[in-house]
Amino acid sequence: MLIVLITPPPFYEERRHEYLKSLLGENAPKLSERTNEVTGQYARACIETAKEMGVMSVDLWSKMQETDDWQNKFLIDGLHLTTEGNAIVYQEVIKVFNEAGLSADNMPFDFPNHSDIDAKNPEEAFQQKCFLMSHCGFVRDL
Repeated sequence: MLIVLITPPPFYEERRHEYLKSLLGENAPKLSERTNEVTGQYARACIETAKEMGVMSVDLWSKMQETDDWQNKFLIDGLHLTTEGNAIVYQEVIKVFNEAGLSADNMPFDFPNHSDIDAKNPEEAFQQKCFLMSHCGFVRDL
């Protein structure tokens, strides 16, 4: 089993405040509920914990801030990732997989793709997936 700890991404206080103000108007808090400085402390603790445990890690907090205009490129509302932000997560996780000798393209799925699940009959997708997988011993009574 490969365990990978992933730091939080950076946080952009100004954008978050603007977003909250757009939702709450004058009731928006004057200060953001988070800061990038404190988020960085969490990121460093995550990396240190990974080292102590001997597991791999991805430092999104640092990696994203290496890019000019990261605040706008990677964060929608100061907190949540844009498409480009999610792409960085994917790229960094794939790097860790490759370093561990794993190929994401060759890894089996434990569950069906969300687009294969019929909302009116979700059980069917899980049953079909089980027939395709050789390690479905954990699936019961579907």
